[in-house]
Amino acid sequence: MRTIVFVGDSITEGAADHEIGGWSRRLAAKLPASWRAVHAGVGGDTITLILERLERDVLAHQPQVIVLAVGINDSRTWSGVPEVTQQAFAGGLQRFAACVRAALPETRVLVVGLTPLDESRTMPIAEDLYYAEAAGRDYDAVLQRSAAEHGWGYVPLQPRFEQAGGAAALTSDGLHPTPDGHALIAAAVAEALEPWLP
Repeated sequence: MRTIVFVGDSITEGAADHEIGGWSRRLAAKLPASWRAVHAGVGGDTITLILERLERDVLAHQPQVIVLAVGINDSRTWSGVPEVTQQAFAGGLQRFAACVRAALPETRVLVVGLTPLDESRTMPIAEDLYYAEAAGRDYDAVLQRSAAEHGWGYVPLQPRFEQAGGAAALTSDGLHPTPDGHALIAAAVAEALEPWLP
């Protein structure tokens, strides 16, 4: 039995998908029988928090594939101060890569790009808490560069969302995808994973 771990934030956890429980569960339901899925999405997570639980929630399962979906919470600001700076975010991804390479050198990593935001509902989303589209795109670019640097796969989601109606149509609160948004992510990630799942 082979293992795939989905690690990330509330979107990976399945927030706002009351039908099935999120894109990772939608995808897991269609995995070949020889694969088992571990769901390690935690609401509010950043790369810093993922690194704190990396050994327990990811590496301990000795996966053949890790799907990493992170960055949206890193990009948010509290009263104008970033949750995680772009430099620290890039550094966290470097550390993630080093830890995975040291523990599981044969494991493949697929990075899921950030979803777009509906700023009419996220600026602010709560008192003094802001999710900005421009910041999301900047952090997504950091993800893409890190993926290229480390030989990871990368799944861009912004174009797919835009073609399907954008964040206004595919998010429940401007941030978390609707069931249709989760289905779109699941399809995009499944397409990227297909060559890796014999």
